[in-house]
Amino acid sequence: MADKGTIDVGTFTPVWTAGWQWPWALLLALLLGGNFVLAADRVYLGAAILIGGPALVIAGVRAVKRGAADALADAEAQIRRATVASLDIDPDRTPVYTVTAAGGSVVGIDAAKRYDVTVVTVGESALTVHSDVEANLLNTSWTLGADTEEIPYDRIRDVDYVDGVVNVRCTDGDDRSYPADRRPDELLSSIGRRQSSASE
Repeated sequence: MADKGTIDVGTFTPVWTAGWQWPWALLLALLLGGNFVLAADRVYLGAAILIGGPALVIAGVRAVKRGAADALADAEAQIRRATVASLDIDPDRTPVYTVTAAGGSVVGIDAAKRYDVTVVTVGESALTVHSDVEANLLNTSWTLGADTEEIPYDRIRDVDYVDGVVNVRCTDGDDRSYPADRRPDELLSSIGRRQSSASE
């Protein structure tokens, strides 16, 4: 079952949006404020926009820089909970992990506007993988696709992380690759333990 939800960013939405869209917000404030001052003869309104626009942009960029990591963590936690609910599993017995790959960067901000997410459930006899998942920090939303793939451990030759990709190499040569910005050590260790248990 597909699922979706809202990411808690801990700040006022227009401020958050202005932070992500800061080049456009700044340009709009300069154009609009300048138009009121120079062409429309509304000096006070134009001055307010020329001062308020950059102030909003600065507040927005600060909010994004401070809150992007927590927003992504919130999205991942919600996605894992949604996965547990959709598969009806006990997370204490069947661990669920997320790996993320950034997309859509913004000048001056280290985080990305959106992340492709892969959810891996490490079951007793197989991995269950959701790869149609996204966390969108700009729109403060996440989506969990309905499609899953189950890969039994007896089909898996090995799992590793090389050059930003988690590789699941299968005995039949039908390998899988999932992008990841960081090496998912806990996931790799968990898969290794499950494979060892399954082979005993």
